[in-house]
Amino acid sequence: MTRLNQKTLAGRLHMRNGMTMALTSLLLTSGVASAQTGATDPATAGVFSLSAEALLWWQKASPTPTPIITDGLYGQPGTNVLLGGGDQDTNPNPGLRITAGYTLNDRWGLEGNFLYFGERSTSASVESSGEHGSTDLLLPFFDVTENRENVTEISFSPVYRGSAREEFSNRLMGAEADATYALPSQGPWAVGLIGGFRWLQLKETYAITTSSPYNPPQPEDIWQTNDTFDTSNNFYGAQIGARARYDQDRWSVGGVFKLGLGAMVQEVNINGSLVTNDFTDLGPTQTFPGGYFALPSNIGSESRSVFAVVPEVQLSIGYRITPSATIFAGYNFLYANTVVRPGDQINRNINPTQSVSYTEEPPANLEGTAQPSASFNRSSFWTQGISLGLSVQF
Repeated sequence: MTRLNQKTLAGRLHMRNGMTMALTSLLLTSGVASAQTGATDPATAGVFSLSAEALLWWQKASPTPTPIITDGLYGQPGTNVLLGGGDQDTNPNPGLRITAGYTLNDRWGLEGNFLYFGERSTSASVESSGEHGSTDLLLPFFDVTENRENVTEISFSPVYRGSAREEFSNRLMGAEADATYALPSQGPWAVGLIGGFRWLQLKETYAITTSSPYNPPQPEDIWQTNDTFDTSNNFYGAQIGARARYDQDRWSVGGVFKLGLGAMVQEVNINGSLVTNDFTDLGPTQTFPGGYFALPSNIGSESRSVFAVVPEVQLSIGYRITPSATIFAGYNFLYANTVVRPGDQINRNINPTQSVSYTEEPPANLEGTAQPSASFNRSSFWTQGISLGLSVQF
């Protein structure tokens, strides 16, 4: 049984994402452990310190510029973009940071911290009943075989209904290990230097799924697509910095600046498929490679390493509630000059001959230019936000 196809081409699409986690990376500081508490003071030599912060940060939105679903030919007057063609974010993002340290002597110390924002996601969807008078959902693409804008139907009234969904998910984590050096005290001021190693990881996924079953009186079938774009960015580099703290009675105000220089290891994973029982007389499902934007010509994994700059600024105000415990609130800004983000990797220049999602008749063999090709587009990333924490010395 073959799939009904309309004038333009045809289709469906899907998504999903994946990711895992890790923890641990800590210890050893000078002075008052966390970056919030400032530089080493000779009076605190030999002290172990530990601080924990609750974080609420906002991240730069991930671009998803490709229109996913429209109600007409893309770019024509009166055509509306119903899904895609914008930005995605999960803001605000809750997280935590744990910092530990130990002062080796009256000047030198060791410090480490672990930063973690768990996986969060956001989604949007659109659907059509496929009944008489309903709006047909169209997936627009640039057809390289005809050198023009084209569409494939996700729903087609009154033959089949349709739905499409986009989902964006992300996770951010990192760790640092530093040596600290306290400069000679200047009255209420404590100033110190920082140097060490930094790791930072940003993982994101953008996925598109579609479903287009037949409407009665035809028997309901399965026609589902999945397009998934995963990106991973891992920064490994040396960092230097400085921090200062001003103490007045129980109150303190501090600031930290760090600059990381090193390698950003960027990875892009693209996968897409069609699941249907249209070619087995509505029996067992079959899976074919390629959805709508993730096709045999760009499915796969690519990675590369590029030079990256990762600066960070922290500001804080603290109140010493006991001789060994301080509560503090702060602001943080973190920037990376080069990352890969999933929505930027979508190439809407499509050769539909290679995917059953478009041809609706297996087998699908590429004829002509192999498009879409794999992209490796990069952009910048920033995150900023507030924190509330407690620091304790032992």
